[in-house]
Amino acid sequence: MRTFVLLLVYILFITPAGLLGRLVRDPMARRWNRSAATYWIPSADR
Repeated sequence: MRTFVLLLVYILFITPAGLLGRLVRDPMARRWNRSAATYWIPSADR
């Protein structure tokens, strides 16, 4: 019974929250920028 309740919580709350988060913003900046010459991000050490 506990597994079923956790499954329902995951399906009803966690999954929609994740999908809405992806629609609203891209926290890892994974979108393609076709005008970029490179995707290299310099290290903060140098």
